[in-house]
Amino acid sequence: MSKSNNAVKLLAGLAIGTAIGAVVGLLYAPESGADTRKKLKKEADKLKKEADKYAGDFSEKAKKAKAELEVKLEEIKAKLAEQKDELIAKAEEVSGKAKDKAKDVKDEFQENVGV
Repeated sequence: MSKSNNAVKLLAGLAIGTAIGAVVGLLYAPESGADTRKKLKKEADKLKKEADKYAGDFSEKAKKAKAELEVKLEEIKAKLAEQKDELIAKAEEVSGKAKDKAKDVKDEFQENVGV
């Protein structure tokens, strides 16, 4: 996941650097103010589209990660429920054995003591 985050940071940095470079280049270009404003607007629109694309990509990745986490959570819940059932069955088995052993000890005690 960290490689993905680093790639996203790199792409964001490149996009920001490109935008800054384009703005600086347009501001120092020997063109009229109207032409410069048109170019700036065009660049801003292009950057907005790119930002929307990246936002959509991030949103899709977040949805995918959420879905994967939900699947894993369900798997964990199922495993825990299975283990709970196994533990209950073992506890009942041990309890039954303990009761049988207690009865055997009681019977043996009564035989030996005569009560």
